[in-house]
Amino acid sequence: MNWPRLILDGLTGSLFFNAVAILGFLLVPQAYSTMFPKEIKKAAAPYVDRKDVRTMNLILYPLYLVLFVWWGISSHLAGISGFWNLFWTGYVEMTLVSLTDFLILDCWLPQRIQHMIKGAEGCKAWERWEWLKTLAIPEHGLVWTFLVCPIAGLAVTGIASILG
Repeated sequence: MNWPRLILDGLTGSLFFNAVAILGFLLVPQAYSTMFPKEIKKAAAPYVDRKDVRTMNLILYPLYLVLFVWWGISSHLAGISGFWNLFWTGYVEMTLVSLTDFLILDCWLPQRIQHMIKGAEGCKAWERWEWLKTLAIPEHGLVWTFLVCPIAGLAVTGIASILG
C-alpha cells in the first residue's frame, strides 16, 4: 500500500465530498431534511418537494461514484495491487470521508443551518447531543463502518482490477 497517496487521496476526497454536500444543501436545503433525525424529518415533511429530493439524489449518488472511480484510478496509477491492498485503500479513504463528514456536517454544521429548514426550526433534534445520539453516531459508527466503507473498498478493488 502507498500510505502517503492513500492519505492524500482520502483527504482530498473528503474536501471534495464535504464541499459538494454543503453546496447541495445550499441549493436545496429542504430536501436534505429527509436525511435528518426523525423529529426534523417529520416537522419538515410538508415543505419537502419531490423535485428537490430528486435534485439532491442527483448530487449525492454521482458524488459517491466519482469518488470510487477516482480512488480506483489513483490506486491503479500508484501501483497498488492485490485484493486486500486495494480493498483497504478504498476502505481507509472512505473512512477519512466519514470522519470529516462527522466532524463538519454532523458536529459543526447543524446548529448553524436549523433556520434554513422550514417547519423544523424549534425541534429538539437540533441540539448537539440529540443530533449526535439520533443520527451522527449510529450513522458513522455503524452504517459507514460496516456498509459504506466496505462498499468503497470493493468498488476501488473492482475499478483498479479492471484497469490493471
